[in-house]
Amino acid sequence: MKNRKMFGLVVLLFAVIVFSGTASAAGKKYGLFVGINKYVTSTELSGCVNDAMMMRQTLETKFGFSRADNTLLTDAAATRDAIINNLKKYQAVAGKGDIFVFHYSGHGTLFPDKYSEDQDETNLVYVEFYDPETKKTEVLAPRGKYDSAIVPVDSDNNTSGKPWDNLILDDELSAIFAVFTQKGAQVVFISDSCHSGTVGKAATSKDKVRMTPLAAALGFRRFDEIKFTEPATKRTSGFPVPVNGLYITLTGAKDDEFALDAGGLPKPMGLFTYTLLRQINSANGTRLSYEATMNIVRPAVARLAGDNPQNPQIDGRYGNAKSVIFSLPSAL
Repeated sequence: MKNRKMFGLVVLLFAVIVFSGTASAAGKKYGLFVGINKYVTSTELSGCVNDAMMMRQTLETKFGFSRADNTLLTDAAATRDAIINNLKKYQAVAGKGDIFVFHYSGHGTLFPDKYSEDQDETNLVYVEFYDPETKKTEVLAPRGKYDSAIVPVDSDNNTSGKPWDNLILDDELSAIFAVFTQKGAQVVFISDSCHSGTVGKAATSKDKVRMTPLAAALGFRRFDEIKFTEPATKRTSGFPVPVNGLYITLTGAKDDEFALDAGGLPKPMGLFTYTLLRQINSANGTRLSYEATMNIVRPAVARLAGDNPQNPQIDGRYGNAKSVIFSLPSAL
């Protein structure tokens, strides 16, 4: 009898060890959530901090993300250095079978591609804004090629030493995300900001658009006051892009549309993030694919946006849009 009990204990201990190893090998979930309302050089927004906090809370309660493996940066804490350093922190620890979610909510802008290090953009953009008070038309972005950029709270400073000051260009994000995917980690980038090239009309007087003119982002009054400098080096090819089918982006609007910071909701939030979270928290919302989720979110946002054309987008060129939202890549 004693031998039988001992054998049972050994089997139980072996099962615990095997189970623990399996759980560890199942993959970890990491997240960086950034929300900026209080800009100095750009228009203040009202819903971005709520976006970041609610997205983090939903991923923790619905998808098994751990508070210890997440970082929240809001307002004054959301500097360029803080955002990039945290991206690189998770880049270093994430490995095969893990997932990393970067949710950004704040202003977006455009930066001339000819002054960036990677000569890759092809879109031609020309933006004018008519000021009814001065009765003058201001050129926000002359015709040319542009990179999209997110706007940290210190965008007009130059701790980066780059020609684009403390903006974070899409090229820079792509290079960081590429390292995640090369290691076998899934990256999901959610951007509730405007990288658009046209001026739209907000749906209500409480709504604001989440695009800031480049001049404002860099601390100037007008585009033609900016003193652009050439980057030290330039590339025309060979820039790293996310690979291995592990990169998906969800964005608040098309390139030529505005994403709204909506004031008429139960609490101030971005219209895209609000609608995305409402869908995720609906019946069966956690079991749908990225593609199916966005097929529901897109028309819902378009209806709520009113006179402002806003159609959220999904880019699955480097990922599997048919995978279950926020699932581990090992489960694909």
